[in-house]
Amino acid sequence: MDSAVPVSEHVPGGSAPAVPHRSAGARPAVVRDHAGFDALAGAWDDLWARSPQATPFQAHAWASSWARTHVRAGRLAVVCVWDGDVLVAAAALHRVRRGPVPVLLPLGGDTSDHTDVLLDPAAPDAGPRLVRALLAVPGWRVLDLPEVLPGAAAEHWARQWPGRVRRATASVNLQLPALPVADVLARVPARTAGTLRRKLRKVERLGVVATEVAPDGVPHAVGELIRLHEAQWAGRRGNPEHLTARFRAHLAGALVPMVERGQAVVVEYRVDGELVASEVDLVGHRQLAYYLAGISPSLRQHVDTAVLLVDGALGRATRLGVAEYSFLRGLEDYKLRWRPDEVVATRVLLARPGLLGSAGHLPAAAASGAVLGLARRALRGRARELARTVMQGVRTLRART
Repeated sequence: MDSAVPVSEHVPGGSAPAVPHRSAGARPAVVRDHAGFDALAGAWDDLWARSPQATPFQAHAWASSWARTHVRAGRLAVVCVWDGDVLVAAAALHRVRRGPVPVLLPLGGDTSDHTDVLLDPAAPDAGPRLVRALLAVPGWRVLDLPEVLPGAAAEHWARQWPGRVRRATASVNLQLPALPVADVLARVPARTAGTLRRKLRKVERLGVVATEVAPDGVPHAVGELIRLHEAQWAGRRGNPEHLTARFRAHLAGALVPMVERGQAVVVEYRVDGELVASEVDLVGHRQLAYYLAGISPSLRQHVDTAVLLVDGALGRATRLGVAEYSFLRGLEDYKLRWRPDEVVATRVLLARPGLLGSAGHLPAAAASGAVLGLARRALRGRARELARTVMQGVRTLRART
């Protein structure tokens, strides 16, 4: 295994780093153990920095931390393409079985809102070489990319795939332009904008103080965030994964290096010195994305906490120089009142060429994705309980197919 080359200095949202020197000799490699994946950190993040479509969910720290906490070493299948000592293409994957079908899935699982591969734009043949490297990996029939955004590297790359490809509507992401909050409110109907301005003034009167956590304070901050998140969702239907030990370990393991590298921000909010809310934002090349928050129930009694978080995040996005602020997946009311733009992701399923055994899996998986899309659109109306029932049923079907 090659030792990692140093990552180029790069601030997400800034200019891309210079392309590193390349030595002659192209070769694929597959990493199947955690130590080998950890050793790729420098080369991986250097490729991430040169990949304008990459999101924080493709950062090495995010993928490797999730792998350590969720995947046995023997199930890793991290596919790399090297040009000498430079990594030019990569896909962070692991093996699962869906019924009789062996499937490759991206590292990150349901905790990741966006799916992609990494391709060096300075290497025109990086995509075809990644295809060949994947086809050289034995023992799988379907590659499932569940959340491919428009413009993602995987969107174009899938068109080069030599086998069958199926696509289905996946999640709806909501985003705002990264503008000062006053300019964002100018996009909102007058009555709603007036309500939001009153809520913003109430937040200001309360005297909430926001601080960004330094890397060495992240592990403790993650523990406090999870504590507040549990209190926030007590007695309500939340995501049970967020309260597991493995998710906490993943978040702490990922965020320390991501904060160091400018790929994430952990923010704590205090009133009179008391911690009342915590938030994780992920930072990409073009986008600041709200990922997770923990909010004290006592704070919710005084102010609209969603307004507090959006106001702070828009300020950070402007300061970082990114173009967009994303709410990520979901059509919750607190997001919709800001009149965000919709970005619809696509589930892309790629079958290994010449294998009839995958034929039944592709239509079933694509159909489940289509029905999930219908259920999510139903959330835009008021049929929430029906939509949740349909979505749960289809997720069960997807797990079996």
